[in-house]
Amino acid sequence: MVSLRRLGPREYLVNLAMVTATMPVYARREWADRPDLDRLALRRARAMAGHAAAHVPVYRERYAAAGITPATIAAFAELADLRRLPLMDKATMRDGYPARSVAEGSDLAGCLLSTSSGSSGSVMTIPHRGDRFWPYLVSGQRMLRWAAGDHYPFWYRQAYVYTSEYPLFRVPRLYPMTFIPTAAEPGRILDAIERLRPQILHTYPTVLRDLVALAPERMAALRLRGVSVGSELSTQAERDSWADVLGVRVCDEYSTEELGRVASQCPAGSYHLHEDVVLTETLDDDGQPTTGIGEVVGTELHNRTMPFVRYRQGDLARIVDEPCPCGRHTRLLTDLVGRRNDGVVLRDGRTLSAGFMLDVCYRALLAAPPDAVTAYRFVQRDPDRADLEVVAGPGWSDQGVARMRAVLAAELPPALETRIVPVDDIARTAGGKRQTVVRAF
Repeated sequence: MVSLRRLGPREYLVNLAMVTATMPVYARREWADRPDLDRLALRRARAMAGHAAAHVPVYRERYAAAGITPATIAAFAELADLRRLPLMDKATMRDGYPARSVAEGSDLAGCLLSTSSGSSGSVMTIPHRGDRFWPYLVSGQRMLRWAAGDHYPFWYRQAYVYTSEYPLFRVPRLYPMTFIPTAAEPGRILDAIERLRPQILHTYPTVLRDLVALAPERMAALRLRGVSVGSELSTQAERDSWADVLGVRVCDEYSTEELGRVASQCPAGSYHLHEDVVLTETLDDDGQPTTGIGEVVGTELHNRTMPFVRYRQGDLARIVDEPCPCGRHTRLLTDLVGRRNDGVVLRDGRTLSAGFMLDVCYRALLAAPPDAVTAYRFVQRDPDRADLEVVAGPGWSDQGVARMRAVLAAELPPALETRIVPVDDIARTAGGKRQTVVRAF
């Protein structure tokens, strides 16, 4: 959730100058060779870790206990050396704010403050210097350009349906953006989008799901050039179904309040890591690098006010170094299955990830008529019982319910008794999101 404070005139001019200067550099960097990308990541991560060790008390103390000093970090010669740094966790950063987790001498009055509770429910405040907001803007432009098929001219209008407005001034006819709050009803959101006639739409998956379910013909008539969704889990099958209605690819992105833009889908559909923004690792349960699904650990490469170095994000994913048809050389994020503490936990201790549950729910919905359900949420009540809550649409029928039950019975363990429960509405969180997979115990 972005701070409501807007950039001041000086901050705005500095960010505008930096975006103008760096956008071509960051665009060229997408095509850099692997060794060049690794050298850049090492240089920036080493500098950020050294800064944290010297100026942020929680890092200084944790590193000192491991025998690591700024001089030690300065001598790191390859990316593998960074693994000597102890991991950092959310509780330490949150509980240390601001005296111990913010760089000494920082002027918080001159910062933009963002807050995030995520799925943990614990509020985290992250300050960003107002005159150093430009890396977020450059990576955001890259994300939207990829969503628009690598073509995002400066006159394209963007509608972003989000929780709060970006703290920016507007330059007429230069990447114009219009904010539409998620608090509005889907019908009013669609009315606002139609008035704007944007080429680019950026929103939460559940908002797009609502809009497509409400009026698919009106959504198709928008003739959008690019659609980007993020901040909530969605399946590729769902995004493909929305793309069929809209006539344009729907691209996903993975970002966090702490690390910023981590990965986005390119025009070929692969999740490319933004390796000039975040150095990303995946670790197994023993804290060792893994080529399988592991916990996402990131080092954000720009925010020196509150550094996040080898920060345990808590999400689970896989990183692969494979060629992409688009030609970019950055590593790819695959199998993003949600947070470690999300998903369904069975009586025998097995866990069904949030990503798996989304796939099961979506296949159940596909078994019913297309307009049978307008919104849904899977809620596990206890280790033995769960409800698939659904908001019934015009096509709701007993036959459709029977088909959905058959899919759930075929794909979920018999020990988990799952009901289909019609509800009037599924509320959003205070942050404007809608949790699709919830464990209520």
